[in-house]
Amino acid sequence: MKKITLFITLCLLVHTAATAQSKASSASQTASLVLNNSIDISYMATGDGSGNDAIMQFSTPTDYSNGVTSPEQQLRVRSNKNFKVAVRCDAASFAYQGNTTNAMDNMPDNALWLKVTANNTGGAVKAPFSTAGYATLSDENQDLLVNGNYGGNQTFAVQYKCTPGFNLPAGTYTMNVVFTATQE
Repeated sequence: MKKITLFITLCLLVHTAATAQSKASSASQTASLVLNNSIDISYMATGDGSGNDAIMQFSTPTDYSNGVTSPEQQLRVRSNKNFKVAVRCDAASFAYQGNTTNAMDNMPDNALWLKVTANNTGGAVKAPFSTAGYATLSDENQDLLVNGNYGGNQTFAVQYKCTPGFNLPAGTYTMNVVFTATQE
């Protein structure tokens, strides 16, 4: 009888151990990321590639002789590689809107100037913009910043200055300034 009881107890233990095993199944897959080189430059004030107008008002003779500066313009570069930023005007001369014909004949070639007022890109400000003062802009690309570090919030700020002289008639003179960020 002892053998039968021991046998039944052993069978119950084996049955309990066999039914206690979990019934599980699994599946797996590989998640692949395809990362491409990516770069973006935008104005902090607007969050896109079109900044607010940098308006410089000339009201007094001192404004005409000493020039007028714009408010600071803040830009941000987001890039997954190191980068550089170039700057240029989109035309060789200002566009004039007013009542006089041939008003642009007297606009100085070096009337619009720019300086970097802040640089948080990890890169260097390139000459002629690396000096403490303003440098003239032209319609040809000029390197503004080089060796900027990759990242999602690389910022810099610029300020314009214009000294048009006294030979221009009243009116509105406009010029688009283009900043181009390029991965290095």
